[in-house]
Amino acid sequence: MITHYSFEQWQEYAKDELDEGNRSQMEDHLYGCDHCLDLYVQAVEAQEQELPSISDVEGFTDQIMQKITQEQAELMDIPVVKPKKKKSFYQSSIFHYAIAASITLVLMTTGVFQSIIKHTESIQKAEMPMKQEEVKVGFVDKTFSWLNTFDGSMSMKEEKKK
Repeated sequence: MITHYSFEQWQEYAKDELDEGNRSQMEDHLYGCDHCLDLYVQAVEAQEQELPSISDVEGFTDQIMQKITQEQAELMDIPVVKPKKKKSFYQSSIFHYAIAASITLVLMTTGVFQSIIKHTESIQKAEMPMKQEEVKVGFVDKTFSWLNTFDGSMSMKEEKKK
């Protein structure tokens, strides 16, 4: 087993030119060896010039964070909530309330509600005398039937006494 890896070997590692077996051995060695860690950092810094530069750092960071969130949600079987698209003004509830309020004001100023109230009052007045008569007749009928039972029971008691 090699005690330390050379700078060239760490450059190959940084360029991803090694097979998976050697890569895993070097990673394991990297965890415990400070000398090789320094060589690895130097190899990465040397490779830095060849790596493409990022023009929009904040956008790149946002993309990475979004992918991490998606992967975590997939691992935990949680549905990913996608950012909501901004609703247009016509789809907002404030717009709908404003429409309803303006229609109400138009109906009130034109007298539609007053005519509806007058119409319902005339219907109620036409129905009221009929209902009152029905109630009066029913009440009188119940009173007479109760009196008849009362009179009948009194006459039976009187007959028993005689």
